Amino acid sequence: MHIDRFVLGAYENNCYIVRKDEKTTNCTIIDTALSVEALMDFLKERNLDPEALILTHGHGDHIAGVEPLRENFRKIKVCIHKADAEMLTDSARNFSSFLGKKIEALPADIILEDEGAIEFAGLKFTIIHTPGHTPGGICLYNSDKKILFSGDTLFAGSVGRTDFSGYDERKSLKQLIEGIKSKLLVLPDDTKVLPGHGPASTIGQEKLNNPYLT
Repeated sequence: MHIDRFVLGAYENNCYIVRKDEKTTNCTIIDTALSVEALMDFLKERNLDPEALILTHGHGDHIAGVEPLRENFRKIKVCIHKADAEMLTDSARNFSSFLGKKIEALPADIILEDEGAIEFAGLKFTIIHTPGHTPGGICLYNSDKKILFSGDTLFAGSVGRTDFSGYDERKSLKQLIEGIKSKLLVLPDDTKVLPGHGPASTIGQEKLNNPYLT
């Protein structure tokens, strides 16, 4: 698996281009950012063909690049979990309106269920539903390479925020941590964790060092 990571936008989102190897042109994109010009330039310069954009959740900073990518890559399929699907089309639900922006997109092409598998560009991922940060937050796990794209569920030394307007902060945080412990920490310790923001980690490191998970 070859992964290109881009840190983009005011919130320094991690956006990932994933393909079987460096010579392969078909790829999958995981998450976008408030600014995606560098991501699109990279795709065009290398003649890459994105088959899918998988969104780990529906917050505005992760979905802002949906329509620019659709406009430039007509075949791309946008995927999001069913519980976050309305966030894609509603700036109030995705909280961009609270930031003075109106980030909205057309509905997703593929609605993801709670669990199961998804395959694009010759790479298969297990969908792991980890609600709390958002109702439809997901992680994507490739068991062959032991790589977890954790979105805003799990960070190096931290977890996703749950103090959003309209959320029950304590209930959501409890739900998030329970999901991490029951679904993510059971993965092999050497699983590489690639989050939506910040540096990479491993499951083993988070078991030992993450203060939210002790």
